[in-house]
Amino acid sequence: MNPLTIDHEFLLRFKQRTEAKWNLIATNPQIYGFQFQRGTRWHDGLAEKQVRDYEEHLKAQFPSDFRQFLLHMNGTDLPTLNVYGNCGEPYRTSVGVYSYPRDLEIIKGRVADVARERKTIQTVLRAGGYELASSASLVPFYIHRFIVCGPDPTESVVLSIHGTDAFVYGSSLRLYLEAEFP
Repeated sequence: MNPLTIDHEFLLRFKQRTEAKWNLIATNPQIYGFQFQRGTRWHDGLAEKQVRDYEEHLKAQFPSDFRQFLLHMNGTDLPTLNVYGNCGEPYRTSVGVYSYPRDLEIIKGRVADVARERKTIQTVLRAGGYELASSASLVPFYIHRFIVCGPDPTESVVLSIHGTDAFVYGSSLRLYLEAEFP
């Protein structure tokens, strides 16, 4: 087994570790940016048919690792919170990790946003050393993080895309999860 792939044991430990952390955290008043709220939990995973329906809605074939993830966990239950460093700006909430079908319209909106800037995003990524295949679909996962759904189902590259600012955040979904959710 490739140590960079996702399996049941990894996902079980990951879910336990993140939920335990979220049960203990307090909102950091100094941070500008969205934070997970105390008590955030993962939704249960999807059934295989729901994963296929999700793929159909997005016209994408998910990488094996992302499919495994979705079979175990399907987004988070509480929105993330931005307190703007307690500068007096009103607090805002946003969806945490996207959940299907709850967040399908948001997900489709993010897909449309990157589609409009696709050529520029490809150029930026190429300058950074990553060649995004023209046939690859980009599926949002969390905030501005996207799973590359390309021709090879064993590859699960995660990109950070905000407008036309784009870079590889993780060369695999597992590496991304370990970096974003320590």
